[in-house]
Amino acid sequence: MTGGDATGTTGDDATGTTGEGRTEGDAAASRRATLRRTLLGESGFERAAVWCGVGFALSYVAFDATAAVGVGDAGTTGALAAVTAVGAVAFAAAGGGALPAMLLAYGPFAGTLLRGLGPEPYVLPFAAGGPAAAAFTAPLALAGAVAVAVGAASAVVGSLLDRIAASR
Repeated sequence: MTGGDATGTTGDDATGTTGEGRTEGDAAASRRATLRRTLLGESGFERAAVWCGVGFALSYVAFDATAAVGVGDAGTTGALAAVTAVGAVAFAAAGGGALPAMLLAYGPFAGTLLRGLGPEPYVLPFAAGGPAAAAFTAPLALAGAVAVAVGAASAVVGSLLDRIAASR
């Protein structure tokens, strides 16, 4: 072994690969693993999917609960948006990736925007005298755009918080 050390990290090994080849392959594999971990996370989509559904239901009904105590729609919308953003950051910091964070954020935003911008609450589309489908799809599409923005930002902030906590 020329230029090697006692641990065998450089030079030829038994398979005939060089230290340089291993380093480049390891670096590429590490980059792929980092990208996969960043996008998909370590916790998976299961928790995000459950919280997406729960968040949709709770945020949709929250308008009724807050109206009963005298809080207006604007206050409810702001509170739900803040709680959703904090929840997405916490999810990302706990190992959730960018795509699951987006999914997690979609449910509460969809419920909030459907209730705030959509048709009369608790009305079925396509019922006699019911609203057009566009009255439902526009708030849901907007919720998708907001969820992508908040989920991506949450993944960045969450990973930074995770790194800060790991460095201590």
